[in-house]
Amino acid sequence: MYLTYDEYQSYGGTLPEADFTLAEFRARKRVDYLTDSRVENMAEVPEAVKQAMMSIIKADSAVGVDATAGAPLVASFSTDGYSENYGSAADQTANVEKQLNAEIRRLLFGVKDDNGVPLLYRVVM
Repeated sequence: MYLTYDEYQSYGGTLPEADFTLAEFRARKRVDYLTDSRVENMAEVPEAVKQAMMSIIKADSAVGVDATAGAPLVASFSTDGYSENYGSAADQTANVEKQLNAEIRRLLFGVKDDNGVPLLYRVVM
């Protein structure tokens, strides 16, 4: 666990503990994917990772796949003749994913694991 429920609440999180458990798991898997699981073997989780987890959980609960499935976001709106158009869930999810990954990269830029390897380092072969 990269972020405890007590830490989550101290950062201003409002999800009930039952919902937080799944949200933390999803956020942790995203961080693991982007960092090649470097955080899981660290002695102490860096503050930047905890902030990234908060960003992920907040975005996921507001505009993530589960949130947009039940209440899609308005893609365009006109007031004269009153018209609303909703974007597709796939488009909304892709946009959120792109923005969220950029935010995570910004937060984790320059952060290194216990061995001095940058968390965002990727080997290209």
